Amino acid sequence: MRNQQFSGRRPRHEAASAEEVVVGLERAEGDLPQFVKADLLDMSRLGIRVRSEAALAEGEVLTIRLQSEAAALDLHLTGVVRWRKQEAIDRWSYGCQFMEELPLETLGEFFLCGILSVQPPAPSGPT
Repeated sequence: MRNQQFSGRRPRHEAASAEEVVVGLERAEGDLPQFVKADLLDMSRLGIRVRSEAALAEGEVLTIRLQSEAAALDLHLTGVVRWRKQEAIDRWSYGCQFMEELPLETLGEFFLCGILSVQPPAPSGPT
């Protein structure tokens, strides 16, 4: 039996091919820029981690658009920026929580289309 510690959160799945999906973040009216392009880093049923050049605020409500021609995917999800981390002067990573849990079937489509990796993420600390 494997010795795994329960972390209390659902597993995240790393992007296998970020080029296969276009991630757009639509901000509320009045927030500029209103549409922000982002790169997919990982995803779970509860949220998404993205990287962008735009500075977003923690607590900001967004419409997260995931589009892929190859997968015939056009998904619009509402989410909230829960954390942000500045990686460079003009580069940020964000953790966004979905307002509604993503159905397993939808997450499965991301695996079938090769957007998300089926390999478990690399350990981030001592085991």
